Amino acid sequence: MNPIIITNKGQRDINQDYVLAQNINSDTLLLIVSDGMGGYDHGEIAAKLAAENVLAYLSTISEINPDQLQKAINKSNLAIRQLKQEKKTDAGATVGGVVISKNNAICFWVGDVKIFHLRNNKIHFESSSHTLINEVKNNGSITDTNRLRKYRHIVTRSVQGEIKDSQVETKIIADLSEKDIFIICSDGVHDIIDGLSLQYLIRSSGDAKKATGKIEERLKDEAKDNYSMIVVQCI
Repeated sequence: MNPIIITNKGQRDINQDYVLAQNINSDTLLLIVSDGMGGYDHGEIAAKLAAENVLAYLSTISEINPDQLQKAINKSNLAIRQLKQEKKTDAGATVGGVVISKNNAICFWVGDVKIFHLRNNKIHFESSSHTLINEVKNNGSITDTNRLRKYRHIVTRSVQGEIKDSQVETKIIADLSEKDIFIICSDGVHDIIDGLSLQYLIRSSGDAKKATGKIEERLKDEAKDNYSMIVVQCI
């Protein structure tokens, strides 16, 4: 598998996203997109710390499962807590990733980095972001879509030093098929190109690499925020 990676600052001054694609061993590939939280200082450092501490922890264990992924996120929390204490400021990141091992995958996320799994060029799974807009939609307290817009970018879970606010959500996908596709992307991507649009681009292009090129062209024209994406097709 050869992951295709896009990351760019968009119209921001710096890129506070961090992208990681690395083999943990001969059978296991780890993919992560980490997004430094807007409004906080040192977002680019927090994003890197979050991703690299997940990698560091997972590299030390023999079996990766949801419990171990939570422990990996806890390690990232500790690193960001230390950053906050050293810099005397707020810092945090949202994280989404996929661990692919042999013919199985575990998707994991905290916050609003999205994960899509496509099979036969159709969305088989799409993660639900940990945002206030999704919470109020789910509990039905506000139904007016115009009123909901202001909650769009408020995350309810993130990696910012507090374990209680960073409970990881996971999805296990067994029996991967040849040519299954995973897409992991920050909100700078999925704010502009939603799941159905991604599905259309993959299907119409007939090739993950060609589709990624089309997505990148659109993001270069339209993205105001940082944008990052990993696309990988199973072989």
